[in-house]
Amino acid sequence: MRTPASFLFLALLTALPLRAEKPNPVKWAPFTEGVQNAISKGKYVFVDVYADWCGYCKQLDLVTFRAPTVVAELDKNFVSVKLDSDGETPVVWKGHKMTSRELASLWRIDGLPTMIFINPKGEIVGSYSSYAEPDLMAKLLTYISSGARERKVSFDDYLKGAG
Repeated sequence: MRTPASFLFLALLTALPLRAEKPNPVKWAPFTEGVQNAISKGKYVFVDVYADWCGYCKQLDLVTFRAPTVVAELDKNFVSVKLDSDGETPVVWKGHKMTSRELASLWRIDGLPTMIFINPKGEIVGSYSSYAEPDLMAKLLTYISSGARERKVSFDDYLKGAG
C-alpha cells in the first residue's frame, strides 16, 4: 500500500532533474562589451544569431548550449554573445553604432540559427547556419579555436587529424 508520503517523495524526485536543467550554463555577455572584452583578452568571439520565433534557436539553448563539452570550450577559448536578428538593441561593430537587426543584415544573415566566429583580431573567420547537436558544436568550436580554419584546413581534414 502506498502512503501519501511515498507519492510526495516520488513527485519531488521526478521534479528535481527538470529544475536542475533550467539554468543556462553558457555565460553570455552583451554584444559590444563581449567583443571588446574578447579582443582585449586575445580570445575568440562566439556569436549566436537568433530570433525569438526560431524553434531551432530555442533548441540550441535547451540542448547544445547546456552540453558540458560545449560549455567548457566556450568558457575556455571564447567570449559568448547573442545577437537578436530582429532586435533593436544598440550594438557597436568596428566602431559603427547600429541595431542588432542592422548588424545581422550587414552580415547577410539569411537563415537561423547562425553562429559567427570572430578571431582575437576582431575578424570574422567563419560561420555555421543550422542547428548543431552538442558533439558537432564542440568539434566546430575546437576547429575554430585551434586556428585550423585560419590556416585554411578544411573542417573534414581537421576531423581526420590533419589540422
